Amino acid sequence: MSGSGASGTCPRRRGRRGRPRYDRAMPSALRPLGGVDRRALGVAGAAAAGAAGLAALLRWRLWAHGVPDTPVPPVDAYFDADALGPNRDYRRGVWAMAGAGAVLAPAVAVAVALTGRRWRGRLVRLAGGRTWRAGLLFGAGFSIAGVVAALPLRGARYAWGRHHGIIVQDAGPWLADVAKGAAIGAGIAAAVGAGAAVLIARAPRTWWLGLAGAVAALVYAGSLLAPVLIEPLFQRTRPLQDRELAAQVLELARRQGVSAERVLVNDASSRTVAANAYVSGLGASRRIVLYDTLLRDFPRDQVLVVVAHELAHVRHRHVLKGTTWGAVMAAPVCLLAFALVGARTGWGRPGAGRDGADLVVRRLAIVAATASVAAALAAPLGNVVSRAYEREADWTALRTAQDPAATTGLFQGFVRRSLGVPDPPRAYQLWFGSHPTPIARIGMAEEWARRRQP
Repeated sequence: MSGSGASGTCPRRRGRRGRPRYDRAMPSALRPLGGVDRRALGVAGAAAAGAAGLAALLRWRLWAHGVPDTPVPPVDAYFDADALGPNRDYRRGVWAMAGAGAVLAPAVAVAVALTGRRWRGRLVRLAGGRTWRAGLLFGAGFSIAGVVAALPLRGARYAWGRHHGIIVQDAGPWLADVAKGAAIGAGIAAAVGAGAAVLIARAPRTWWLGLAGAVAALVYAGSLLAPVLIEPLFQRTRPLQDRELAAQVLELARRQGVSAERVLVNDASSRTVAANAYVSGLGASRRIVLYDTLLRDFPRDQVLVVVAHELAHVRHRHVLKGTTWGAVMAAPVCLLAFALVGARTGWGRPGAGRDGADLVVRRLAIVAATASVAAALAAPLGNVVSRAYEREADWTALRTAQDPAATTGLFQGFVRRSLGVPDPPRAYQLWFGSHPTPIARIGMAEEWARRRQP
């Protein structure tokens, strides 16, 4: 990049066509190899090796254990093919939009980085040449650009759900939720952008390490604070009022050796007819949340299976383990971004004033694009981890509730109420399946029942 003012970069001169011509006196270890200097290739290789090593370490220390492999029964043993017709029609649209969304986010990020000459100058002038302000504006703008680009697809998904009766939320409240999410995302991205800009400007060789630490801290803070700061903005919750069910929940919790004092019910029926439940938070912010549609539409024995499943997540510390996966894997992604930044813009310290701020923003755009592409490509790994934890929670729930028939009925009901399919395509399951397929979960219930028989 012209005007970078970067000291410590490889000495080079411009050829007749404006292309960089590297000095022959350059150390051989730093000469370009195929258009990319060897330092960048080495750093990128270290990032890939580090990612593989960390994944192996986390696989050893934070994996699910003691869950048997179970056969998957035939779909027609539990589901009627004709009844699944409307479900498959609905899900085909969902799958297509999910695939488009997976491509859209990294494409927007890469486009922002590639078109920097068109917008960086205005952004730097608006920031008054101050690096941290430029980073703040970039972070907020990058987040908003992603929301705007994805809005037509999100609108299509909303309309598709309304058409099929899964979504019942009116357009006004839905748009309000979109706006609130955009504002929160822009605020977080602005803070990250400002901090990253300062790191890149002041620590040109180690900023990636500081950024990885900041991202890891942010991931943990999100898990800790989201239940008390973010979730209340999108849903209303109340304590579980059913005294009989509350007593049964406490008994299940006693069997698993966990606390179940914070069992809440949210107003999911104002948004959807689907039923679900989840665990969120760490430490004092941890809570188990049941959809009111679950309590309304499912029999008590199946509700208790869901509760046993969520209690198993608490027992096995899956929220903490999943958070740790995300936090630790930030390091190799930031190191890879460092390699790409060095390859594209050099390795030296940015200069002062607007030229230096311009270089910092250019580097920020490369970091954002790298992170977005890496997140998309890492989705299968994240889902493998999630499915492992879900299988562990399913097996523990079967051992606790001891009701395989209710478990089977639960997943049949989930498919029916949520217009799901018991056997989604393998490609979709690989890229988007955070839970085992319903038919696989029924197969686990079958296996547990077989093991109980004399």
